[in-house]
Amino acid sequence: MNHRLLSFSFIVLLLSVLYSCKTDNKMGSSVPQKQYVYLTFDDGPLDGSQNIDSIILAEKIKISVFLIGSEVDGDRDMETYFKYYEENPYIDEYNHSFTHGNDQYTLFYSNPHKATEDFLKNQEFLKIQYKIIRMPACNTWRFNNRKQDDCEINAVATADSLAARGFKVYGWDVEWQHHEEDGTPVQSVDEMYKQIMDLLNTNKTFTKNNIVILLHDEMFQRRWEETDLKQLIDRLRKDKNIVFEQMRFYPQD
Repeated sequence: MNHRLLSFSFIVLLLSVLYSCKTDNKMGSSVPQKQYVYLTFDDGPLDGSQNIDSIILAEKIKISVFLIGSEVDGDRDMETYFKYYEENPYIDEYNHSFTHGNDQYTLFYSNPHKATEDFLKNQEFLKIQYKIIRMPACNTWRFNNRKQDDCEINAVATADSLAARGFKVYGWDVEWQHHEEDGTPVQSVDEMYKQIMDLLNTNKTFTKNNIVILLHDEMFQRRWEETDLKQLIDRLRKDKNIVFEQMRFYPQD
């Protein structure tokens, strides 16, 4: 009788341990993964850069700015905004070309050597620390063995030339569009938030659990307390799994 009781007790104990392990595994697998948001601002410094700087200092989140050297050259206001960016510990500065192709992108990319020299000039003029580039008008990616070309203009040769010189070229997953006439955002904060979360949760970004958002400095010419940017940041940071990061920390796998 005692032998049977001991055997039964052992079986109950074994089943209990197995169930506990199974439960722990289920719980472990359900732990939400971190999702990384890269707020990237193009075309600065411009009117609006000063407000972005204020927002980021107040919110204390990491962002990336892709800068144009010709905007700084000879313009005291833009030089001041550029210094704001340089002195802000939450902002990384990267290369968006010196001339922005003078907004004539087909002509600009038709001469890959000249276009490459334009980026190299910008790197030196602004004394940019990191070899990270975004190409004007092109959602182009080049880093490690990963590449993608989503551009109406043939800019492949320029992208390859930059990559051969050790630059990482980054595009974007979603753009917060703006009206050309006054720079105001097209999508509402709610619409933008939904787009971001839908792309992350359906794995429709260039890298899983990472989303690169394209914005432009001119979109944020109002004071920081009132901007849609602050509202979007506040909305995103309510999710404890969201991490704001800079492009130099983008996964390289």
